[in-house]
Amino acid sequence: MNNPELIGKLANPKLTLFAFHLCNNLAKGDKQPVDKADHLWQKCAALGHLLQTNPQLDFLPEKLNNRNSQNSQPSDYLELYESNGNRVVSFETVSQPDRLPLKGGIYPLQLHDTYALDFTLLSPNSTVEINQLSNLNFQGCLLPREIQASLGQTLVLFAKPVDFAGNHQDLAEDCVDALFQDSELKQPKPYLVGEGKLLGSPIFEFDNSQEDPRLKCHILVWLDTDEKTSEIEASGNYYRPLLNLLCCRSKILYVYHQAYLCNKEARKLYSQLEEKVEEFSRLKSDRKERLEQLEGWLTELPQIGLNYARYLRDIELHRITIETNVVNYSSWLKKLGDCSVKEIDNLDFVQEFIKGSCKTFRQQIKLNMSYLTAGKELFQQMIETIRGIVEVDAQKQQVKYEKNENNRDRNLQITIAVVGVGIGVAGVVSSSYTLAVDKPWGFPSFQHPLLSPHPFFIAIIVSCLGGGVLGGVAWLIARKVLKSSSDRQSVSGSQSQPVNPVLQEAEEVRSTRDTEVR
Repeated sequence: MNNPELIGKLANPKLTLFAFHLCNNLAKGDKQPVDKADHLWQKCAALGHLLQTNPQLDFLPEKLNNRNSQNSQPSDYLELYESNGNRVVSFETVSQPDRLPLKGGIYPLQLHDTYALDFTLLSPNSTVEINQLSNLNFQGCLLPREIQASLGQTLVLFAKPVDFAGNHQDLAEDCVDALFQDSELKQPKPYLVGEGKLLGSPIFEFDNSQEDPRLKCHILVWLDTDEKTSEIEASGNYYRPLLNLLCCRSKILYVYHQAYLCNKEARKLYSQLEEKVEEFSRLKSDRKERLEQLEGWLTELPQIGLNYARYLRDIELHRITIETNVVNYSSWLKKLGDCSVKEIDNLDFVQEFIKGSCKTFRQQIKLNMSYLTAGKELFQQMIETIRGIVEVDAQKQQVKYEKNENNRDRNLQITIAVVGVGIGVAGVVSSSYTLAVDKPWGFPSFQHPLLSPHPFFIAIIVSCLGGGVLGGVAWLIARKVLKSSSDRQSVSGSQSQPVNPVLQEAEEVRSTRDTEVR
């Protein structure tokens, strides 16, 4: 504050809030309103209660919503209010002993996909002290934290200095301090960022450099110091170019902030991918555990990759929107220049927004996109590599399973062959039973101490020896025959079945990816 006592006078001060709020969502269609699209009209009703306006403004939200629902034609400049030929809602504040009597007007518009609000308070035909400007911003009711317009806002103070011979910049800074002195909101106060001349009189730009549009406090202090200024300002020819210029500015700042948020979220997803890459280099050696781990990744990574791609898409859309609004901003700046006083006005500070801020925005988005695009390719490579490894491991596991099944079948066949031989031997034993019945059994005696073996035992011994030999021969022959048959089937299968190109490519991708990770 340059003057602690805010000494000075202003004639006919007028404070205008230009607030901009998104009404249509690109993702839901041009005619689909966003949530709380009538936010600005609700704020007007709340301001009516706070300022004690006459008439009250509670009727405004419903009337404007009905008016908008009846209109289906898109327009770059649509007036939303009409009553008895009036397109402005006029009101007065109730007289208070400690407050200035004020008049006001509300002029609601729709500019393409944006609602624009002109909420003006003025003290007509009066001269006020600078410290009384707080009445125009009672309890900070017109500051960004209270209005919360999604695309942002600008406050324009237009007043004529009275008996003032000092520095206009100091006066402008005192005016900003006066607008904030009745505010209890804790937010950064705007500081001087530019100055020039509009319609023959000095204009000063203040900003608090907040990234969030809902917190950005942008103020223009326009001092009426030239006799031509009041006349040209009253004609209103400059109004539409200035309104659209401020709307384009708010959109550019809003869209860049959205691109910044998208980049921030995309980098979080990229960090998750980097963690997976680190884990990938430490995969478990056990095939079954490795398969379970990789299959879990195949469920998780595609969803992360999809969200990542959506953020990239949104950033690209934001970049295009910035480019479009830069062109529109330049066009409206030219039209505003056509309304200006030649050889007197200086709008270089307005042009600087294009040359400085917008150029920086575009360069930063381009840099972010180049970084994130590389991450998108890494997502794709990671998913393809995991799929390749899963397919290869699954095939190996299937081959092992089939080999075990073949071994079990071969062992079963061998067992059957041996059992068959055993059954044959059992048949020999059963046929020898008659020997045990036909010939009596003898026992050693003094006359015959040594007896020859009974024919039954001889038949049993010979049958067992013969069965064992024949069973062993049968086992060897069956094993050899089954092994030869299995080998022929393997060779035949490898020759008749072509190499799966998907598995081959997956194996090549995996090998390449392993090299890159290491």
